[in-house]
Amino acid sequence: MILIRGIKGEAYARKIEEGIVDCRDILSALLYPPQTGYEYSDYYEKNLVRALAYLTGRQYPDLHDSEFLYSILIDYYIPHIYVTYFHILNSRSLEWLDKFEDDYYFIAMDVNLDRITKTAIGNEFFGDKMTYVNNICESEQNGMNGFYVACMCSIEDLFENKNEMVPSLRVYNTLAFSLLHREQDEKFTDIENEFRIIAYDCPRVKNGKLIQIPRETMIYGTYGIKYKGILEAATDTVFKSNSFAFSNPNKMLSSILRDEHGGITIDSKFKPIDIRKISNDYRFLGGKAECEKYIKEMLIRKPKEKYVNRTVLRKHNLNDENMKDAKYVSSYEKVEY
Repeated sequence: MILIRGIKGEAYARKIEEGIVDCRDILSALLYPPQTGYEYSDYYEKNLVRALAYLTGRQYPDLHDSEFLYSILIDYYIPHIYVTYFHILNSRSLEWLDKFEDDYYFIAMDVNLDRITKTAIGNEFFGDKMTYVNNICESEQNGMNGFYVACMCSIEDLFENKNEMVPSLRVYNTLAFSLLHREQDEKFTDIENEFRIIAYDCPRVKNGKLIQIPRETMIYGTYGIKYKGILEAATDTVFKSNSFAFSNPNKMLSSILRDEHGGITIDSKFKPIDIRKISNDYRFLGGKAECEKYIKEMLIRKPKEKYVNRTVLRKHNLNDENMKDAKYVSSYEKVEY
């Protein structure tokens, strides 16, 4: 499967020459949808917000509600999930390319797909085709979605005790469902033909306690005030303001959100992923003209899809003696969209 991506900035695009692609955190993108000049980049992930509300027990999701936003910012998972996207080569790829401004640079890779799940599985990241729907409620959350399995495979080596993986898997799969289903309208159509990669800083379990790395963060307030500090899971940390109007520049995270009425944004964080885990053929293409040439060449001599065996399908007889004490747990939460 040939994947292509447009990136602003030649230096960022050239990272692929070392097998590196950057993924942006989903939280900063939610709080401030990017305006990049690429037509599909400003899609607002409203169903992701609904999934976040479900996981945090909110009935009416308003991302800028100060209490809702606080629960997200101190979460063990949500500030540490990252996404990037590629376009899957097809007969409409030249139409897709035309959506870009002329100052973009392009990269490409021939991705290796898992034979069973048809996903790409790396270390703490996986990729899958976007599913385009009129309404996300049309899609079945139950059953065997390939990306549920891919997510599990991408993090299972982080846990000696596989039972400790289940809470993380449940959160990631619940959010991945919303991230991998896009509702179509007059603007967002399948011309985009997206292959999305989701990456994590997965929390670890140490001495029975969940541990997550801190995230250095800049919070931007409504009137230009900046607050610098660290997001720490389950902790109301102190941020320092750049305003000279305050007698004390130090403020708790919860106080900032309350005083700003939730109307804040945060700086973006990027996670570099090693795409050599999912591809043996990746390259920097150049500008739009070079990308157009590449697309035309690949459409003429489109290579066969490459498959690897990252997962194994086993069948078990539930009446077997060794299965009588087996416990079954769901790997996702069913969200009322």
